[in-house]
Amino acid sequence: MTDILDYKEEGTFIIEHEGVRYQLPRHCPHRSGRLDHGKINLHAKTVSCPLHQSVFRFDSGEQVAGPSCGKLKVAITTSTKCD
Repeated sequence: MTDILDYKEEGTFIIEHEGVRYQLPRHCPHRSGRLDHGKINLHAKTVSCPLHQSVFRFDSGEQVAGPSCGKLKVAITTSTKCD
């Protein structure tokens, strides 16, 4: 049996913007808030954590606001979606 303290969710989600696909971790590195449930600002290219309002640039992974927790690992590819 897995102890609740050992439980960890993983995974990624995709943001498509201007022909580019950004693959980001599903959870914030601060306290594992669900980034895929956070606010996405396409103009600023940011995603915010709904738990403690940490804000990250989805194009670079850099943290721009919130409790210090480091950079997100972002994978970037071109979109296969037709405009």
